[in-house]
Amino acid sequence: MVKLASIDLGSNSTRLLIAEVDGQGFNVLIRKHVVTKMSANIEQTGVISTEAFKRVNSTLRDFKKLLIANDVEDVFVIGTAALRDANNSAEIIENIRKKYNFEVEVLSGHEEGITTSVGVLHFMQNTENFLILDIGGRSTEFIYEFENKIISKSLNLGVVTLSEKYFSNLPISQELIDEAKLKIETELSYLDIKDKKNVIGVSGTALSLASIFLDQKNFNEEELHEIKIDIDNVQEINKRILKMSEAEIITKFRGIDPKRASTITSGIFLLEIILSHYSNSPIIISKNDILEGLILKKY
Repeated sequence: MVKLASIDLGSNSTRLLIAEVDGQGFNVLIRKHVVTKMSANIEQTGVISTEAFKRVNSTLRDFKKLLIANDVEDVFVIGTAALRDANNSAEIIENIRKKYNFEVEVLSGHEEGITTSVGVLHFMQNTENFLILDIGGRSTEFIYEFENKIISKSLNLGVVTLSEKYFSNLPISQELIDEAKLKIETELSYLDIKDKKNVIGVSGTALSLASIFLDQKNFNEEELHEIKIDIDNVQEINKRILKMSEAEIITKFRGIDPKRASTITSGIFLLEIILSHYSNSPIIISKNDILEGLILKKY
């Protein structure tokens, strides 16, 4: 088997997957994520800040050590919405290339969705009439099949952008709740995804929701994979968390990363509105996502 790695320079988190792969199997060795909030304040400034890049840089330094220690033969690095949108993306990418010899590929929203679908569908059973939902820091991807083709649509809303505009002080007021809901529902109306579908949730918000649902004391993604959460449970969790401060979230929900406490309220709020929009669909959780998809596409 060959050892390969993928790195996702996301808007909210920087993530690493190291796996042994051959034609017969895919064995995950290491999966790491660090909340780096690369897209913090991009909406106001148009650039990735020095402070945000320091967080990303520190994380990549640690990831590079893991790659060397595990004798990884090749690494694939992608950037998503933050690097798509920031005016200083080229400078950031060149800095990363010089420091770590990583060639960063910035994916379009469509490419991001397609790569995510490869990772999800390879490992899941019963994916008929699916809608893969990937809530990120600055964008949310909706991926589904239509006439035997994978369609990917991107919504320019994510947990960081929503948090900065509406959820910066927790718990938030009813007025801001109403404003955020109107904004999300307006944006959803433009997507034009009509059929009721089986929603599959991937990445940070979906996994955190599942961890809260199971009342995990320590995060364990194996327990979360392929569990189904009904809309009633999502609504109940959303109702509870909307009343909580960031400190209360950290204290109460031990299974989620404390650094997600500032954005998990907006993420679950967004998720509940999306599920309600699609006929109160339940959500099925997938631990696999764009990191697996990237290796499967490149290998």
